[in-house]
Amino acid sequence: MRQLQTVKDRVVALKQRDGLLMSNNQQAADVLANYFGEMFTREDEAGISYQEEMENSAWKDTDVDLSSVSVLQKLRNLKVDKSPGPDGIHPMLLKSCAKAVAEPLSQASFNVGIIPQDWKTANVIPIFKKGSKTDAAYYRPVSLTSVPCKIMESLIKAGMTSFLDENKIITDRQYGFMKQRSCLTNLLECFES
Repeated sequence: MRQLQTVKDRVVALKQRDGLLMSNNQQAADVLANYFGEMFTREDEAGISYQEEMENSAWKDTDVDLSSVSVLQKLRNLKVDKSPGPDGIHPMLLKSCAKAVAEPLSQASFNVGIIPQDWKTANVIPIFKKGSKTDAAYYRPVSLTSVPCKIMESLIKAGMTSFLDENKIITDRQYGFMKQRSCLTNLLECFES
């Protein structure tokens, strides 16, 4: 598995704000954690305008297709070069055991109402962008979450998105997390108007 990994760069040493170089792994991790924590913003949830519309809608969690057939299809389409999450389950293993895993996964936490702890955690990996490798500002955090969790999330997202589209709950101005919409299409539309 290690030979198949594409990212081989390691964080060697990072400078703190005072300019002191941290070469110990724990110290470098602390510098990155502090920097990434400063960049995080918490949105004001009071301004969400579609909450009432969702509460008054006919949405039911049964609108989500979590059948073993749909889970099997997602498992067979997994990209095996991706990294495993905190649970250590590699996508290559899931894909090769797709038929055996599909049924138990389809009956997993959604029906029981319990999300496994490994599905709630993530390994945050710093990916170097460009610039000085000793400056935390030139790294971006990438969260590696559980692959089975991502499969179930994608099925739930598909069901919810379908429902929101059919009931015209999402505005045409929504570009994030929408199919065939991106920053580019948003900019083009803005430029055009």
